[in-house]
Amino acid sequence: MKRFTLDPDKEVLVIIDMQEFSCVMENDSRRLALDRIVININRLADACRRLNIPVIWVRHNLHSKGNVNDGGFFQLFHDEKRTRAVMNYSAGTEIFRGMDVDTDRDHIVFKNRYSAFLANPPDLQNKLKELGRKQLLITGIAANVCVESTLRDAMQLDYEVILVSDATIGTDETSYHNTLRNTQLFFGDVQSTTDIIRDVSKGQNK
Repeated sequence: MKRFTLDPDKEVLVIIDMQEFSCVMENDSRRLALDRIVININRLADACRRLNIPVIWVRHNLHSKGNVNDGGFFQLFHDEKRTRAVMNYSAGTEIFRGMDVDTDRDHIVFKNRYSAFLANPPDLQNKLKELGRKQLLITGIAANVCVESTLRDAMQLDYEVILVSDATIGTDETSYHNTLRNTQLFFGDVQSTTDIIRDVSKGQNK
């Protein structure tokens, strides 16, 4: 069941954590899954630009000084190597090399929490207010961590949320499918890349 009618004048594409640190996959099946979402995110970003729908890249970055950083409890759940990879705009925080970024048109914001809406400073919220957009097409990594954390908060801040099912992957298959189901039940719509591009293009031509 679709809860929201796609509206190009309200929409924004939000791409979460498609960065070097998060796009290194340990096995062949995960690499294949990553390849699929890279293709779909790039397709969706290209379609959004053609329809004048803003594209926002959300990058995870922690600021550290000595042994202190602003990541809260992040390091309790990640090893030291992974934590260092997202600090002080290091190479790991750069957008993944496979992504098509339009540096002239796209927007880049930063977060230091799983949820982009709880980041300090609130870059994503500020950017959405600046753009005047309330319908979020959400993609990225990982479905059950930063993606789900962000879309939960978005819904409760009165944003219309559409999770793009084939433009996100979870930390494992079970977690991925749980996020899709949980989103459908409580937080928003779940739609495919192809369906979104088709419906948004129709809306633009009305």
